[in-house]
Amino acid sequence: MSASPFFTIAIPTKNRVDQLRSALRSVLEQTFEDLEVIVCDNGDEAFSPAASAVAAEARDPRVRYVRTSGKLSMPDNWERAIADARGEYVGILTDRSVYRPDTLSLVYAEIERSDTPVVSWFPDQYGRDPLGTMYKRRRCSGERREFDSAEVLEYFAQGHPDFGGKLLPKLMTGVCRRSVIDRVRSGPLGRFCPPVCPDFTSGYLMLAHTDRMVILDDSLFVSCGVGNGSAFRRRSPLADRFRLDLGMSWSDLVDRMPTDACFTHPLVLNDLVRLREVLPEPFAACALNRPRYYVACLLDYFRASKAGVDLSEDYDSLIDGLNRESDEVQRWVRSRQIYLDALSVMPPETTARNADDIEQEEPEDDLPRFSTIFDALAWGARTPRPRGTNVLLAMPSLDTLSTYHVWRHGMPAAAGGA
Repeated sequence: MSASPFFTIAIPTKNRVDQLRSALRSVLEQTFEDLEVIVCDNGDEAFSPAASAVAAEARDPRVRYVRTSGKLSMPDNWERAIADARGEYVGILTDRSVYRPDTLSLVYAEIERSDTPVVSWFPDQYGRDPLGTMYKRRRCSGERREFDSAEVLEYFAQGHPDFGGKLLPKLMTGVCRRSVIDRVRSGPLGRFCPPVCPDFTSGYLMLAHTDRMVILDDSLFVSCGVGNGSAFRRRSPLADRFRLDLGMSWSDLVDRMPTDACFTHPLVLNDLVRLREVLPEPFAACALNRPRYYVACLLDYFRASKAGVDLSEDYDSLIDGLNRESDEVQRWVRSRQIYLDALSVMPPETTARNADDIEQEEPEDDLPRFSTIFDALAWGARTPRPRGTNVLLAMPSLDTLSTYHVWRHGMPAAAGGA
């Protein structure tokens, strides 16, 4: 390994020793070899020896093992994981994900071609069915698209909530030039992965401090099982631990929002508003769009209810807040189909499904199943990927997306501000 490798891939981990082993293996088996791996172990004391042993078993000088106190929050563990990065580009691979063997070769080729400061891509999924063996591959065009960073950031804040999160680059679905990360960390914020959701906040900061980015319409890593986001949506004990590690109450997570409804969308929007308070200039276009806020929350509620999660208290809080908004905002929100859809769902029966199964996908007869993720990757390497046109990446510009016009220009102008 060179003194300054091209890539640093950080693996923040906590109490997932077997999954850590798979994640680390997938990095070390990359066809592109000029890299370092930082395993940042924030596990409980009982798990730490096994995690250390996984790093040692690799017997590879490219691997560095870092032990934290075991008491860091997830954002703090991410921050620690990238703190000692020496690579020209830095990315995060969560301990429950694996790279395709050619991931970094493809990303390196793109960086060499375009000298872009940010490259991002998409995931496949493995093990989200009850048996934990289903391999679901995303339809991809295989194309690349270059975007203006400011437009992507504005689109996330003001555009269709279903699409903005897909465009947003994240350290866990991409890489960023280390000089950008260093510039952010030396500024007023002092860090690159601030709370609450470091995957989103890292994405906001990438866009705010670069002029362009490239999205590869390809699935270059596989997300295995379900993670913290799923735990949060179903309010599982893991979500409680995530919150307690942050030292926050549920209402703290959304303290800049119009209501204390704690859905996923307001959680990530709250982070964006917090960043705007510290860095007003680069986030000038990210004022809270109140009509979009309510519709995004209704979308979260509708999906959670269909999946069997009872978030009726959050829904009641949301509607109470909507009732206090201006007539203009109320009329716009209540004219959306999702408002009617949310009204149509009954609070789910808590006994309808086991809580552990809520975020799992039902088996699909046409999807293959494999006993390990590496069996799935081997099959994928010799089996053509289903092709399809991604509407987000095939568009000439963000302004041509019809849903973008619906959400930006289909609401009253006065309702779109803070």
